[in-house]
Amino acid sequence: MYSIKFDKKAADFVRKLDNQLQKKLVKKIDELSENPFLGKPLSGNLSGLWRLRCDKYRIIYQVKHQELLIFVLNIGHRKNIYESH
Repeated sequence: MYSIKFDKKAADFVRKLDNQLQKKLVKKIDELSENPFLGKPLSGNLSGLWRLRCDKYRIIYQVKHQELLIFVLNIGHRKNIYESH
């Protein structure tokens, strides 16, 4: 089982959302601890990172196998999430 760690940017984004959406995102992220490959691998300049869809939002994360860690780098709306990387 993988542990989950949030980057400050991702944690701040989640805190700003309403409770219902927060719960939905956290539940989706918790599923990653059992299976870190639920998302899809990214390519190009985002190679090595993964994305997971949750409604109109995307969760960008990195899987660190040696540490059994999922590092959530960023969460944002699907329209502009990839621009920030």
